[in-house]
Amino acid sequence: MQETSKLTSKILAYKELDDFNMNESIDWAVDMLGIGYESPSLLILAGLSKPTNLYEAEEYLKGSINELGLKIPERNVAISQYCKYLIEKIANEENVKENLYQLYKVARTVDDDNLLLDFYLLYWAWGDLDYGLEYQHYWDGATPNNIEKIVIAEAKKYLNT
Repeated sequence: MQETSKLTSKILAYKELDDFNMNESIDWAVDMLGIGYESPSLLILAGLSKPTNLYEAEEYLKGSINELGLKIPERNVAISQYCKYLIEKIANEENVKENLYQLYKVARTVDDDNLLLDFYLLYWAWGDLDYGLEYQHYWDGATPNNIEKIVIAEAKKYLNT
């Protein structure tokens, strides 16, 4: 099977994400068409206007997933795949702070407290440092000058385990 959109892991986890924005399904559909995928529902989804109607877009999103032969994994797998995608982006130094925030939002809803604990703590450490506090108690040694490097290093460490 050929490569899919970078948004695919998020799309396949959409039911598990409290703040999923259905407009992203349109972006995903456009990406998938650009890669070479095609199905009736995918074409319709890509053509919807933003902001989209949640129920209309979800119908075409489900149809697209089905027509493309993709499967929505069970909850823990879906969340894990999406988190890995975000961690890979951090490790590649892409929008580190924003992707850390996205991980934090997922970490709030995950049953396994240890799965994303380090990223959860790093998010709070960065927040305290941004607030102007000289000391934060979430991550030993983190300062405004090194917090981004620490987050990137932790992402690489996570991917190597």
